[in-house]
Amino acid sequence: MRKFRKLMSTVLAVSMVIPMLVGCGSSGGGATPAATTAQAEVSSEAQAETPEAAAAQNPVAGKKVAYVMLLPSATIFQMWKDSCQDLCDSLGVDFDFFFCDGDFNKWQDTIRTCASAGYDGLLLSHGNQDGSYVFLKEITEQYPDLKIVTFDTQFYTDGQYQKLPGVTQMFQQDKSLVTVLLDQMIEKYGEGVRLIKVWRGPNFNSPFDRREVGWAEYEAAGKIKTVGEIQPLQDSVDSANTVTAAYLQGVKREDVDGVIAYYDMYGQGVYNAIAENDNFNGKNGEALPMASVDIDPVDVTNMQMRSDIWTAAGTTDWTMNGEIGMRILMLELAGEYDKIYDPASKEAGVDVVEVPGTAIKASELKAESTVENLGEIAGETYGNIDYLSEAEWMPKDLIHK
Repeated sequence: MRKFRKLMSTVLAVSMVIPMLVGCGSSGGGATPAATTAQAEVSSEAQAETPEAAAAQNPVAGKKVAYVMLLPSATIFQMWKDSCQDLCDSLGVDFDFFFCDGDFNKWQDTIRTCASAGYDGLLLSHGNQDGSYVFLKEITEQYPDLKIVTFDTQFYTDGQYQKLPGVTQMFQQDKSLVTVLLDQMIEKYGEGVRLIKVWRGPNFNSPFDRREVGWAEYEAAGKIKTVGEIQPLQDSVDSANTVTAAYLQGVKREDVDGVIAYYDMYGQGVYNAIAENDNFNGKNGEALPMASVDIDPVDVTNMQMRSDIWTAAGTTDWTMNGEIGMRILMLELAGEYDKIYDPASKEAGVDVVEVPGTAIKASELKAESTVENLGEIAGETYGNIDYLSEAEWMPKDLIHK
């Protein structure tokens, strides 16, 4: 009986093995070498679609970010916002934006709300120099996983400039925004050109102080001569107009070659004051030329109408600026700080990024020129795709194909 049971066990074992062998080696429905290869490829593709592999291909997909601007909405800031939106859409990132009407408390409240709501990253613009450092330091300490990029925001306290670890600061290269305008004046009048400067004085805000660096360098080198300063009492066109109109009453046209405004809102007031004064608007002798930093649709119109008065604007491409800032935030979210690129120094792995300025010349504007299409007449520093930070998952031409 024992032998019989052993024999039956052997038979059963063999009978179970035979179908397995037939299934592996038969040409009638089993896997051929080609089929085995195809199965391997499918398996490989399946592995590529795992969450880990997908994250490697696009580490920011599904993240949530916001652009928070201190100032009211304007054409150039809409251009910034739209390019942020386009980049986020291309990367599968949720994007929101907030304009805070020049109210620093509203700017802080918006940032605090976004941080507590679980946003992964914030692109913050035009923070107050006096309060931004202390406020954002608290935010980064309370929300250590929140990634932050700032634009036109200096960190200043205790009498000196500060840094916030992990926070990248982005600026227009403010010095060059002025020097490209000074170069235009020097080209027309030669070195030693006599200029009036329009700003609010030192320590009013960091962009003006940074622009003053370019002016001071040119003056120290003897390239320009400051013959006067105009300081609006408020950040408004009307204030700039009133102060400039009064100033011109005590100036002779032959004693000055041109005017440079550190802000285009001031420039609009200066333009109006010149246009309204027959001794400077071209009716009695040559018109007094002026130029300004920044640009908006009013500036373009004025340059088109009176290119002999408003001769140039120093600016950067605000569409490109938005993309540059958002790309930096994407790299922070991915932990790839080493890829953050500064076009001014041409170095990567930096925590300060500056975008070089371009002079938009009134003489080169076309009838159809607008703030949105200035790239058609501007130089190579305007809208330069090589200014963009990039990664394998975020190539430079991602939204420029």
